[in-house]
Amino acid sequence: MAEIVESVSEDLSLPSDKSSTTEDMALNSELTIEGKNSKEIKCHRCPSIILAISAATLVTHKFKLPDPQLKEDKEKTTTDDTTTTTEYWCVDNMYAFENVGFSHNVDGVKYLICADCEIGPIGFYDLDTKLSYISLSKITYC
Repeated sequence: MAEIVESVSEDLSLPSDKSSTTEDMALNSELTIEGKNSKEIKCHRCPSIILAISAATLVTHKFKLPDPQLKEDKEKTTTDDTTTTTEYWCVDNMYAFENVGFSHNVDGVKYLICADCEIGPIGFYDLDTKLSYISLSKITYC
């Protein structure tokens, strides 16, 4: 089963450079308002909006997430590269997403992908808690 560790809310933020990914940014107070996302969350590869403003809560949650791949590239490769990610946007209603796809069950989770360009995983859905998590390192902001 996938390794999941207890979540803790944390106030993080990012600079106003809208074209950068969060892994390239120093976090600042522009990322959250009252613990919710203060900007639209979008795919880092295409212009698709993943989540609207105030749709998710910023949490610290340790999870090994496979490195993102395009659907057609995944069929060609056999590597199982993963990255332990700790900063996520937590979504308590799977219908709050603007544009995301869900995989089949894999070790107690469903992986999340961009529904337009099919890059993923950008996060995961925990079948036990019914919570979705979008990795800060896999998205950008509008």
